Amino acid sequence: MEEFLKHSLFGLSGLLGVVCAVLVVTRKNPIYSALFLIVLLGTIAIDFFLLQAEFLGFMQLLVYAGAIMVLFLFVIMLINPRGDSLPDEGGATDRWVAFGVALLIFSLLFTAIAKSPRLKEFDSFPGMAAVPETVMGTPARTADHGSLTAFGYEMFTTHLFVFELTSILVLSAIVGAVHLSLRPRRRKREETEAALDSSHGREEHAHV
Repeated sequence: MEEFLKHSLFGLSGLLGVVCAVLVVTRKNPIYSALFLIVLLGTIAIDFFLLQAEFLGFMQLLVYAGAIMVLFLFVIMLINPRGDSLPDEGGATDRWVAFGVALLIFSLLFTAIAKSPRLKEFDSFPGMAAVPETVMGTPARTADHGSLTAFGYEMFTTHLFVFELTSILVLSAIVGAVHLSLRPRRRKREETEAALDSSHGREEHAHV
């Protein structure tokens, strides 16, 4: 019964995650996209909890669904997009091109995973009947599975480059958002100065 509940919860969280992922990229209002992204990150945290990686699950909620999404919402509020300032959605041609690109990326990922040598390594492990602690033929969990020590070791050794690259991307996004938010203000100030100069010119001409 417990295994049935775990599989059911995994299926529901996976289905909800797919729906939210689609809504993230299809909503025109960025606020709605950010809210659906928070729900998506929550479903990923549920998957971590089901895999008994409690630390990763809590970090998913605290860091990504918490701190990172607050940063995203701050950037959205800084740009202050309104309905009349949002760009028009593309036509049918743009949508089909986007669908083709997404399908191509999905096909490349599927092919890369299907031909990965890691799958052959999984086949060499005992099956679920022989080793109950395994999932889909993967090796049994170690004693420090999901712990802070194991997570920190993997992040700062195997995945250190990806971790630092993500930090640079987030910083670049913040700088770009600040730049985009300053352009309308600069344009409005220039228009105001031009209007003032024009009014002063008319007044001087009237006096003459």
